[in-house]
Amino acid sequence: MPTNKSHIICILHILQKYSDENHILPMREIISKMKVIYGITIDRRTVYGLIDELNLLDYDISTYQENNVGYYLRSRTFEPSEVRLLTDRVYSMGFIPQKQADSLIDKLQSALSTYNRRRYRHIRAARIPKQKNAELFWTIEQLDEAIEKDYMVMFDYYDYQVDKTLAPRRDKKYLVNPYQMVCANEKYYLVCNYDKYENISHYRIDLMKNLEIVPQKRKPLPKDFNLNEYSDSLVYMFDGKREEVEIICDNIMAGEVIERFGMDVRMVRIDENQFRLCLNAPPLGLKFWALQYLPYCEVVRPLWLRDEIKKSIKMNRYGD
Repeated sequence: MPTNKSHIICILHILQKYSDENHILPMREIISKMKVIYGITIDRRTVYGLIDELNLLDYDISTYQENNVGYYLRSRTFEPSEVRLLTDRVYSMGFIPQKQADSLIDKLQSALSTYNRRRYRHIRAARIPKQKNAELFWTIEQLDEAIEKDYMVMFDYYDYQVDKTLAPRRDKKYLVNPYQMVCANEKYYLVCNYDKYENISHYRIDLMKNLEIVPQKRKPLPKDFNLNEYSDSLVYMFDGKREEVEIICDNIMAGEVIERFGMDVRMVRIDENQFRLCLNAPPLGLKFWALQYLPYCEVVRPLWLRDEIKKSIKMNRYGD
């Protein structure tokens, strides 16, 4: 049986699980749940005192004096709308394995009352294709530790095969200097330097396995390298040297451009039909984006990128 000192925790758990603004607990129900759930016999005066203590500890509990019904926990770590947003986000992130996604969702929903949790049952029926790398969260923790300590890491890196299985890219482990983890394009990346070379690159974290921290000081970033700028460029899907890219787009593309490149992207209206899109980005990634929307976009510069797109169009694999 819980001790007297733990009674306040039991009261808090009851309010967290069984109360919300639509399910206010009368005093008699709190006393009943204390007996049924925890085997504790408690009187009204004690419950009053414990709830007052919880309010003094910044737990926002509405009382009978305020609502004339009973007691409920008014504010929580996450509001229902926030849990819904985070739940949807976790399920949409394909790199999180299903078992770990379910566990994470359970933890998020534990912040709600049992009644509000019922609203989210249907989400589990909407399955998103998931990675099966059970090491993912552990890998993230190890990378976080290595970055914090300025250590190197080594790992096996996998690629998808035609039969949809994962196979090691090579027999030897990658040894890299890790700098930052970035979420972009619904994937999680490690921005790092492959130790044999000087350039900065990135690897998908969900395709890493058998990661080890190497207790050796990592190579510092080049003084003129802007890590945040590089991380932002991952939205363009390819790394490489950034260049000024200008694309003429039909106005119908405005929504797609903002969704893809963010609210800070430079868009200049040309007329009632078109606008000029200006980006500082690795051009190769933008080539494939522009080809995807060929009827609505025209790359103006750099000229070499425009020529690359022309060559791709002339290949015409689907033509006669």
